[in-house]
Amino acid sequence: MTYDYMTRVALNRPITDKEAARRVDVHKSVADEAADAYAAFGMNDTYLEVCDASYFQLGWCLLAFLVGFPVLLFLAISNAVDSIEVPAAIVRNGEAGWFSASGWALSALAFAGCIFTVVLLRKDCFNYRHKSVRFNRRTRMVYAFKHNGPGGVVQVPWDKAFFYVHRQASNSMMGGAPTLMRCLVLNDAGKVVDTFSFGLRTVNGASESSDYGRQVLYQVQANFEFIRRYMEEGPTALPAVKEYLPREPSLRNSMRVWFYGLGNIGRMSSALRAFSFLIGGPVFILAILHYVSQLTSREPVWPADVEAACADTEAATFVRA
Repeated sequence: MTYDYMTRVALNRPITDKEAARRVDVHKSVADEAADAYAAFGMNDTYLEVCDASYFQLGWCLLAFLVGFPVLLFLAISNAVDSIEVPAAIVRNGEAGWFSASGWALSALAFAGCIFTVVLLRKDCFNYRHKSVRFNRRTRMVYAFKHNGPGGVVQVPWDKAFFYVHRQASNSMMGGAPTLMRCLVLNDAGKVVDTFSFGLRTVNGASESSDYGRQVLYQVQANFEFIRRYMEEGPTALPAVKEYLPREPSLRNSMRVWFYGLGNIGRMSSALRAFSFLIGGPVFILAILHYVSQLTSREPVWPADVEAACADTEAATFVRA
C-alpha cells in the first residue's frame, strides 16, 4: 500500500479489470487536441517536465491543519479537564466512573485527530516544493520524482508503462470524482510495484456517459495527448505553450497558479464571471496557503544519473517559467 498525496493505492497486486479497461495506448491518439493544461514546468528536445497531479492541491492539507488542529486540541483538553473535575452530583449518584471513562475516551479521540492533522500538515509543509515527472523522448524513459537521495526516483520505460485514466470515488464535498492520469509500474510478473500521477487533475461531477462528464474527461485525455505526441513525434508536433508553471516559491507565482484557471472561467460568460468573482476570496486564501507550503518545503534535487540522461547538448535552451 502506498499514498500518492492523499490517494491510497494498493501495491503488490495484479491489474484490476477496471484499470485494464481504462488503459491508454501510447502509440494511438487519445484525443483530437493536445493541451498542455498549464501543467508543464518546461520542455526541450530531450525531455518534457510536468507536475504531479497533486501540485494544484498544495495548501489543502495545510488548511485542514489550521482549522482542525486548534478545534480538536480544545476538545481534547476540555474533555480531559471535565473528566478530572467530576461534578459532585455525579459522584453522589455513583456515575463518576462512567463519566470519567467516556470523557477520557473522547479526549483520546480528539488527540488522535490532532496527530492526524499534523500528518496532513507534512503532506504540504516540510516536504517538497513540487514533485514532477520527466518524459525523456531520447532514452524513452519516464522519471517520477518522489524524494531526494537514493531510491527517490521511479523509472519506467515509456513503452512498458501502464498509463490509465484514474477516476476516483465520487465525493460530494469535493464536487464529484477526482480524475487524473496515473502510471502503474509493473514487475516481470505483471504485478503493481509502484505508482505515480501526473498532469492535469480535474473533478468530474457527472457520469462519463453524459455530455458534461465526457467534456471533463476529455480535458485529461487532451493533456495526456500533449505528452504522448511529445514522446512519439517531438516538440514540433505540439501547439505553443502559453505559459509554463513557475518553479520558484513566491506569493506572485502562487497567485498565478491559483488564478490561472479562474481567469479562463470568468471569460466564458457573464454568469461564470460573477461566479469567479464570488470565489475569488477563497481562492486568494488558497493561493497564500500554496505559497506557505512551498516556502516551508525543500527544493527537489534530481539524482546525477537522471540529470545526465536528460542533458540536452543539442537544444539551445530549456524553456521554463
